[in-house]
Amino acid sequence: MSADHVSTAYDRVLYPSSTFPETHPNRLATVAYLRGLQPAPVNGCRVLELGCGAGGNLIPMAFHLPDSEFVGLDLAQRPIASGQSFAAKLGLSNLTLRSMDLREARVDELGHFDFIIAHGVYSWVPQPVRERILGICQDMLNPQGVAYISYNAYPGSHFRDLARGMMRFHVSAFESFEDKLGQARGLLKFISESRMKPDYYVEAIRAEFGRVSKYIDAAFFHDDLNEVNQPFYLYEFIADAKRYRLQFVGEATASDLNLEKLTPEATKKMAELEAGDAVIFEQFKDFLVATGFRRTLLCRAEIDLAPDLVLERVRQLYLMSDAVRVEGTGTGDSNHLFRRPRGDEVATTDPLFAAALDFLSAEYPRSVSFEKLVQAARAAAGSQSETRSAADSTGALEEALLKAYHAGFLFLNAYQPEVVNQVTERPATSKLARFQLARGNFATSQLHVSHEFPDPFARQLVVLLDGTRDQAALTRDLIEFAKSTGDPIYENGVRVTNSDELPHAIGRRLPPALASLARAGMLVG
Repeated sequence: MSADHVSTAYDRVLYPSSTFPETHPNRLATVAYLRGLQPAPVNGCRVLELGCGAGGNLIPMAFHLPDSEFVGLDLAQRPIASGQSFAAKLGLSNLTLRSMDLREARVDELGHFDFIIAHGVYSWVPQPVRERILGICQDMLNPQGVAYISYNAYPGSHFRDLARGMMRFHVSAFESFEDKLGQARGLLKFISESRMKPDYYVEAIRAEFGRVSKYIDAAFFHDDLNEVNQPFYLYEFIADAKRYRLQFVGEATASDLNLEKLTPEATKKMAELEAGDAVIFEQFKDFLVATGFRRTLLCRAEIDLAPDLVLERVRQLYLMSDAVRVEGTGTGDSNHLFRRPRGDEVATTDPLFAAALDFLSAEYPRSVSFEKLVQAARAAAGSQSETRSAADSTGALEEALLKAYHAGFLFLNAYQPEVVNQVTERPATSKLARFQLARGNFATSQLHVSHEFPDPFARQLVVLLDGTRDQAALTRDLIEFAKSTGDPIYENGVRVTNSDELPHAIGRRLPPALASLARAGMLVG
């Protein structure tokens, strides 16, 4: 059926348009490269996104990678029209968004692609469409191409299925979008509070109620109340992929298996499994951590993949980490402790690895080459790292960095994004970010991460960062903005009520606000 004659639920209720960092070609190319592939250069590739919606994920890619080509397909017409309009305002000539039934997508019309993305689609479409998604990957992937397919996974999704079945039964008696959402959440709340002493069943429902309470309404409507929502065990998904001559490359996100939480026996068994078949290891990992969502990468079956991540290839990549040293650690012979913003920690007694993390932290959000990192780390560690030869210390650092990457503590990149890590005399953010904040509260960084700016002051600051104003001019224009709009200005969580204090408050708030934007990867050169 032609998309010209189809009205979908996604036309009636627009799905929130957002970015997904794990789908970026940089992420896909890095994982593939470490398994032995030779993926296309990130800044010169062809990318296809299936189920692209309004292009919230694809438009920032096209903007930041002008020498690459992007094609997005979606059955729903309203989102496509919205994305086309926004892309036209940005002047993007390397992006095509089309309303199309995925079953009608053909290689002779669309061509071949280096990267194919299907995020949040596979589990939510009927089986014939799922089959066609795999068929598109088989037909349209270039020889060294990489496909990304996300899907709800078992065993974690059994809890979601439990709640979903009851919610769908209950809301079938209601017509409106608002009623369905309210009744679905209300049902879970009712069950979660129904026992004087909760048992394991009620605790499971209570956890699901906590999840859906935080869900954006439109996403909750489409993801949980959709007619189709089919999770898969990893082994089931890979078996289906093999029928289309596709094989498992890895996951787009880092391992979430925290060995420190496992018993010695479980740790030993997982180490044995990790040395064998990757799919079996990943499946048992899912059993241990109750994985509920997967972001699986595939390539052509004829590719001879390396059995594990290729250590030597780390030297050809760029490294990035937002971890900072925990104050007071690393003195004398004590551990050097580093912590990421979300709370993950790594401790090391190796002064060279510690110096490398210090350097990456200072450079963040810029990524640096392995060679530059080694030089900086050796210079900083000095005599502390001279107990080993240069070759041995470099090899040990390489292994430590790869282990940290595997655990999600730092990032490896096949491509070095153009990002500024310091506030310049006339700071600037991208045209994309300024356009996005003219339409809503979210803007995309150079790192393909979406940041929310709910504060009018913060939004206006980003809009003013067109590279023509120094900090004095920014302060002046922000004062005028505050006076003209009457929007409240807060300092340290306290509202500034005295108009005479306004210039001083904005002047004090501006430098840390700019520094925060730099750390978030929002500033450009």
